[in-house]
Amino acid sequence: MANFKKHVAVGAGVGAGLNLLWQISKIMESQYPPSNLGELLQRVDFLQVASFAVGGAACAALPDILEPATSPNHRALFHSLACGGAVTYGAFGKHTDRLHPDTAFTVQTMALSYLSHLALDGATAKGLPLIA
Repeated sequence: MANFKKHVAVGAGVGAGLNLLWQISKIMESQYPPSNLGELLQRVDFLQVASFAVGGAACAALPDILEPATSPNHRALFHSLACGGAVTYGAFGKHTDRLHPDTAFTVQTMALSYLSHLALDGATAKGLPLIA
């Protein structure tokens, strides 16, 4: 359970952090960039940051929802390098060039939140299986 909480917290941080950086980038590149930090913060949509935090937390929790950690050997397909590769390709492959930039950003952020779970698990002694 402690790892589940860590996965959710890291996924929320990935989602919120990437959204905040993305919004700030768009604001700074706008026709009328803010002249000070206060003005910048007024233009950030913190409800959107929070929604990306929730989405990121949910995506990071997904591997353990699909394959509950009932034993040290629970890591199968959804905790595998193959799944990580498929998620990466699905979110960042050439085909995503056809998506609206906002949609692509959302898909990629949620994928990175999912991948944060795999990265944390991959850093353990047990590691990740290749396929299942």
